Amino acid sequence: MPPARRLARQLRTLLGATLLGCTLLPAYKLLNPGVTGLAGNATRAAAEAAWSGGLWGTLLVVAGAVLLALGMPAREPLTFLGGLARALARWPAGGFAALCGGVAFSLSLVVSRFVLASLPSSVDGMIQLLHARVLLAGHLALHLPGRAAAWIVQNSLLTSHGWASVYPPLHTAALALGLAVRAPWLVGPVMTGTAATFVALSLDRLLPHDRGAARAAALLAAACPFLFFLGGTDLSHTTAGALAAITLWTALRAREDGPAWAMAAGAAVGAFVCTRPWTGIVVSAALVGALWLPEARRRGTGWLGSRAAFVIVGGLPWAAALLGWNQLLFGHPFTLGYSAAFGPAHGLGFHADPWSNAYGLREAVAYSGTDLLLLGSHLLESPLPATALVGLSLMMTPALDEGVDVLLAWALAGVAANLVYWHHGIQMGPRFLFETGPAWVALWVMALPRLAGKSASGLAPRVVGWVAVLCLVAAPALAWERGAAYRTGPDLADSETLPRPALRPALVFAHGSWSTRNAARLVASGMRRDSVETALRRNSACRVDAYARWRAAGATGAPPPLDLEAQPGLAPGLRLQQLSPGNRVPVDPREPLTEGCLREAMSDRLGTVELEPLLWQAPPLPGDSLIVARDLGPTTNAGVLNALAGYYPYVLLDGGRGRAPRLLEYREGMELLWHGPAPPTPR
Repeated sequence: MPPARRLARQLRTLLGATLLGCTLLPAYKLLNPGVTGLAGNATRAAAEAAWSGGLWGTLLVVAGAVLLALGMPAREPLTFLGGLARALARWPAGGFAALCGGVAFSLSLVVSRFVLASLPSSVDGMIQLLHARVLLAGHLALHLPGRAAAWIVQNSLLTSHGWASVYPPLHTAALALGLAVRAPWLVGPVMTGTAATFVALSLDRLLPHDRGAARAAALLAAACPFLFFLGGTDLSHTTAGALAAITLWTALRAREDGPAWAMAAGAAVGAFVCTRPWTGIVVSAALVGALWLPEARRRGTGWLGSRAAFVIVGGLPWAAALLGWNQLLFGHPFTLGYSAAFGPAHGLGFHADPWSNAYGLREAVAYSGTDLLLLGSHLLESPLPATALVGLSLMMTPALDEGVDVLLAWALAGVAANLVYWHHGIQMGPRFLFETGPAWVALWVMALPRLAGKSASGLAPRVVGWVAVLCLVAAPALAWERGAAYRTGPDLADSETLPRPALRPALVFAHGSWSTRNAARLVASGMRRDSVETALRRNSACRVDAYARWRAAGATGAPPPLDLEAQPGLAPGLRLQQLSPGNRVPVDPREPLTEGCLREAMSDRLGTVELEPLLWQAPPLPGDSLIVARDLGPTTNAGVLNALAGYYPYVLLDGGRGRAPRLLEYREGMELLWHGPAPPTPR
C-alpha cells in the first residue's frame, strides 16, 4: 500500500475511533463546574442523560438485532431496505427533490405550529424578531423614546443609530419577510424545506455510484428529527442550513458545468456568511474545497483560479452588505455585533468567555466531544447513537467511496468551527451542528453496507440490517417523546402573548426582575455587556442598583464601590436570595439594606414578567397603537410617559401559579408594586 494511502487509512481509523469514543466515553466529565459555570453544568446534565441512554440503547439494539438475525436466518432486512432505496431511485430527480422538500417543510411546520405554538423558542429568536419588525418599519435601528433602559433587552446594544440586535443581517431580513405576511413562524419550515430539496438534488450528483443510497439518505434527512425540530424554530440555523445546501448544489454544478455556477456558488457562500459568519466561512470552505481541489489536480490550477474568481464576484454584493451593516451599526466593517456588545471575550479562541467562564483546550475537547455525543442521540432519535455507527464504519473501511469524502468534510466542518468558539448551544440538541446535519444522516446511511461487508448473505448483513430496522422503528416513538418535552404549554404561551388592552393607544409596562432592571440601566448608561455580566455576578443587587443609578445620574461625585474582577461565579460572601418564584438575586448579608433597595426587592414579591418575549410584538415604533416597555418604577417611568404622551398606561403583572399575566390600570399597578405615588394618568 502506498504511504499516502496508508496514512489516509490511519487517519480515517483514528477519526472513526474518536467518533466511537465520543459515544462511549463521558468526555463531558472534563468540564469543571467551578470554572465553566452554568453553561458547563447544563451541558453536563444533558450529556449525562444522552450518554447513559446511548449505552443502554446500544446494548438493547445490538442484542435484539443478534437475536432476530439468529431466529430468522431467511430474513434479509438489509436487502429489503436496499430494495426500497432502489425503488426511490426510479423517481425523477426533480419530483423526488420536491417530495423531500415537502416532507421537511411539513414536519417543521407541525413543530412550529403545534409544538412551539408559533412562538419564539429562545431569546435569540425574540430579539431577531424585534429587529426584523424594526427593519419592516423601514428603519435600520430603533429610536427609543424617553428612558432607553425601558427597552434594553438581551443580545442587543445602543448604537449611534439607535437600538440594534447583535446578529448579522440576513436571517433577520428573512424574519422581516415572514412578519410582512403575518407568518414569521413560516420562515423556519420554508428554509428547512429548501434545504431538504437541495440536499436531495445534490446527493444524486455526489453519489452517482449508488443512487439508491443517495435517495434513502435524502429522504431520511428530510424526515430527520434533529433537523425538523430545529427547523420549526425561528433560529438563524434554519436559514444557514438552507444556504449550506445551496452552496453544495451550486459548487457541484460549478465542478461539472460552466463557470456561471461558480458565481452562483459565491453568492450562496456570501449569503451563508451574512447569516452565520464563522460557520459560513468554515462549512463553505470545506464544501468547496472538498469538491474542487481534487478536480483541480486533474484540470490544473487555471481551472481552479477561474472558478475562484467567479466565486469572489458572486460573493462581493453579500460581503458589501455585511461590511456595510457592521460599519453603520457597530462602527467598523469587521466588527460584528457580538463583539461590539460583549467585547473581545465574545471572539474565537481559547480564553475566558464574557461570563468569565474558562474555555481552554480542555474545555474545547470536552464541549466538542459532548456535541458529538448529543448529536448521536438527537440526529435520528435512534436508541443506538448514530455517530457510533458512522465511527465504526470509518474504522472498518479500507477506502471511501466516491463522494463520501465530501460528506465527511461537510460533517466535520461544523465540529471544527465550534472547537475554537466558547459557546456550544444545546437547545434541541447540539444546534451548532445543524448546518451539517444532512451530511451526518448520509454518512449513517452509507455506513450500513460498509458494516455489513461485501457478502450479500451471512450473519453480519442480517445483524446490521436488523440494527437499522430497530433504530428506524424506535425513532418515531422517541421523537414523539422528545416533541412532548419541547412543547410550549398553554401556560407558557399565555405568559409570552401580550394582552390586548381595551383602550388604545396603550402603553403597557411589564414588571420584570430587579436583575434585568439593573442590567438595562447599566447598558443604557454605556457599560459593555461583559462588564454588566461581571457586575451582576460579583456584587449584591443593592450595590449594583446604586452604581447603575450613579451612572444614570451623570456619574458625578465618587462612584459607589463595585467589584468588576472578571472571575467566574458569585463573589465570596454573596448568597442568592429568592424574591419570587424563579427570581433570585445576589445579596450580601454584611450590607445594610437601604430604603431604595428594599423597595426594589419588594416590588418583585408578586412575580415577574420579562420583556424579551413581549417586546417584539409591540416595540416603540412611531404610530403603533400598542407599545410595551419595562417597568422601572414610578419616578423613572415618568420619562417614558412624557415621551409617549397620549398613550393610556397599563401595568402587566405575573398572574401566579401558572395563570396568564394580569393587566392593571397604571395607577393601581404602581400602588400595588411600589407603594409609591404614580403620575397622573393621561387621557
